[in-house]
Order: sequence, then C-alpha cells, then structure tokens
Amino acid sequence: MRTTTDPNALLDISAAAEFLKVSETSLRRWTNAGTLPCLRVGQRRERRFRRGDLVAFMEQPTKPDASSRGKRSARTPPSRIEPLTVTRGDHLMGIYASDVGRVSLCVPFLLDGLRERSVCMLIAPRRSRGQIIKTLRDLHPTLASDIRKGQLVFAEYARSARAAWKVVERTLVKAESAGASSFRVVGDVTAMRSLVSPKELVEYETGFDKMIVARFRVAVLCLYDARKFTGLELLNALKNHPDALRHPLGGALA
Repeated sequence: MRTTTDPNALLDISAAAEFLKVSETSLRRWTNAGTLPCLRVGQRRERRFRRGDLVAFMEQPTKPDASSRGKRSARTPPSRIEPLTVTRGDHLMGIYASDVGRVSLCVPFLLDGLRERSVCMLIAPRRSRGQIIKTLRDLHPTLASDIRKGQLVFAEYARSARAAWKVVERTLVKAESAGASSFRVVGDVTAMRSLVSPKELVEYETGFDKMIVARFRVAVLCLYDARKFTGLELLNALKNHPDALRHPLGGALA
C-alpha cells in the first residue's frame, strides 16, 4: 500500500487543498488554467492530484498565492493543459469571465483535436486569437506547420446565421476534399453578439446541429463571455447545448 510520502500517491481535491492549505476553488482554477497538473477519473472526471506534483507546485517561487484572488501567476502561458476528449456530434458550451478563462476552455479542446489529427477551426476576432495561439504554440511544437498545412484554420463571424453557417461549411467541405475525416470547431459566440439580433443568435445556435453537426464528423465548442451576456441569455444558450450537461460543470466554466 502506498503511504502519504509516496510521490505517486493520489489525493482527491479535498485532501490536496488541505495539503496546500488553499481552497478547493483555487485548485480548480489552477488546474483549469493548466498551472497545476491533475488526473481525471471516473465518469464524473473527478480531479486527482499526485503528491509529487503538489510538492513541486509548492516549491515553485512563482506559484499563485491563496490571497491572489484569481490574479494570473507569473507562469504565463500555462505549461501544461489537460486535453479535453470529446466525441463526434458533441455540441458543447463554455462560459468564461476573463481572457485567461477563454484560453483555459479553448486550448484543451483544440489541443486534443490537433493531437488526433483532426482539422480544427477557431472562429474568433483577430484580437482574441493571440493568447490562444501563443499557448497552443508552447504546448504543441508543430503548430506553425499545422497552420500552414490547414490543420488549424481561422475565421470570423458573418452578419447572419446563414452566412455564418456557410463559413463553417465551406471550411469543412474543403478539408474533406483534401482527405480530412474529423473536425473540431471552436466559436467565440460573443463576437457574433454585436453582429446579429438576439433572435438570430439563437437561430444560429439551434440551426448549427442541423446545418453542420449532422453533416460532418465534427465536435463543437461554443464560448460565451459572462461579462457580455445576461444570466437569462446564458441560461437559454445552455438549453441549446444539452451535450454540455454530460461534461463536468467545472470544465465548462472559467
């Protein structure tokens, strides 16, 4: 039997928080950001922490402090981010409240897709892509080559639901013609909010399954900025993303 001094011993989140003398909320934030590694176990993908990783984390002079209240640590971008494994047909939703939160939701989804050689598409304004690309580059050394080969492509939202679907459709059809067999799409829907009416934004989301998900071997992650949408809008969006309820809530919030 392993003792508590074994560096490979696994601690649940409660024991790990006690070990580090911090809150469980801090642990969730650090693991979501990739600054503290953890394992995911069981259907609920509960966090487990290696004792050795906790000791190493404690010894880092730039580790986040419990009193930092969510401020970013000096380790930027995160050195490790756990990939998010999904299946064909998943249409997920993530809610973020900071630029760092957007990265912590987007990067694992894209990283797992790139590693499995799916064609990945990021729909977001240019100003939002910089930190995402920088973090991916640090975690995925072949990123520049993947971009040149069309393994990772970028787009921005159009000014109607139909036009926005067409942007995705053209990209996936082109990739299919080149031999691609699986896809991932991340869309920062916040950018579309200023382009269309609330009604058309709902139309875009509700029609996406029929127009895109049902036709291609694709998994989709839609991101919403909690600072820009009302609580009611986020609730309605969640209703349009039932697949999100199959994943742990902590993985959908950042």
